[in-house]
Amino acid sequence: MELVLSNAAESKEDSVDFNLEDMRAWSRPGLLARFFIPIWMNLHMAVLALRVYGSVSKTLEIFRHFREFNKKFIGKGRRKFSVINSQYWSGIYLPPFPSRNFDRFIISEMNRYIPHSHPVNAYQQVNFSITTRCPMRCEHCLEWDNLNQHETFTVSQLREIVGKLQNKGLAHISLTGGEPMVRIEDLIEIVEKGSEKTEWWVLTSGFNLDSEKATRLKTAGLKGVVVSLDHYSANFHSKFRGHKDAFAHAIRAIKASKEAGLAVAVSVCITRENANKEFLTTYARFVARVGVDFIQWLEPKAEGHYRGKDVLLDDNQIFILEEVFKELNHSPRFTDIPPIIYHGYYQRRIGCLSGGKSSFYVDAAGMVHSCPFCHSADFKITDWIEMPKIGGKEITACKLY
Repeated sequence: MELVLSNAAESKEDSVDFNLEDMRAWSRPGLLARFFIPIWMNLHMAVLALRVYGSVSKTLEIFRHFREFNKKFIGKGRRKFSVINSQYWSGIYLPPFPSRNFDRFIISEMNRYIPHSHPVNAYQQVNFSITTRCPMRCEHCLEWDNLNQHETFTVSQLREIVGKLQNKGLAHISLTGGEPMVRIEDLIEIVEKGSEKTEWWVLTSGFNLDSEKATRLKTAGLKGVVVSLDHYSANFHSKFRGHKDAFAHAIRAIKASKEAGLAVAVSVCITRENANKEFLTTYARFVARVGVDFIQWLEPKAEGHYRGKDVLLDDNQIFILEEVFKELNHSPRFTDIPPIIYHGYYQRRIGCLSGGKSSFYVDAAGMVHSCPFCHSADFKITDWIEMPKIGGKEITACKLY
């Protein structure tokens, strides 16, 4: 059927028409898979723990820590997963199961609770802005101060930095910007030269991501894309992104990426206007029909273009988000909804996993920060890569959680 996305505030000219039947709806795992895959995964992790520790008691202790972490990460209930290319994905930042990278990730997490002597990742995830250029003017842009400045890195420098990070042990890297797709040829080269050791993702507005480019990225070794889509209303999303074609770019990118065999997530900034059950549920059902594998919720932070503005959600709105998050992820009424990742939920229970603990952020100017939302500007990545401590200073810990 032809779907016209509009609302009462939109004019006909601002609507976007596309055929929803041409989109691949989220293929939820079958009932047997939802039952047996978690069992298989747990048995596999138990074998890994026994191999690492040679101890049943330590294996049981590791699983106790994992259960506690999982409850604080997603709430009570089984963790949803998506099936992509015959692998099982429990999240954007967790490598797919079964895979060598999954095993290395889990063994690295074990080391956080009970140290061992096996090789581990120094970092589980890094966000790396590879360009200052961007055609959008997003309301909440975290890189606002760096946009459309002279490029900081050449492609050879990017390859060198990423290579050194991989040698330290790196499970997942998200290439962002600016808009990383404006450097499509460099992007393909970076991924192609280092795809074996790390799960590669691209964070994009959808700009410049068509079928041909999605296929080339998949061939190079890219695993997935996170497409920013902040509303099911074409008019609202394009206005929020400061570009008249932003919604069309995002939808095209999702479709092209799915057809190329990439994992696809959408990321939505939940503003005060949208922090309600009606929007969250309607949005989730819409992107499920569009075909995404994961939904990521982000809270607005007073950084970048939002710096100095009163944008934080209040306690009641956060309560609503947490309740809807648990319901959409665990209620039998919402098995048609892809897994939802909500960083604020676990951050308020176990603290932030960034700030140099599991992750950090490199901005488009080459500065290392705690994360995209905590701009600490500790030092240049080019300096730190050679000398992990500069004058005794490390990456600043998260100040919010």
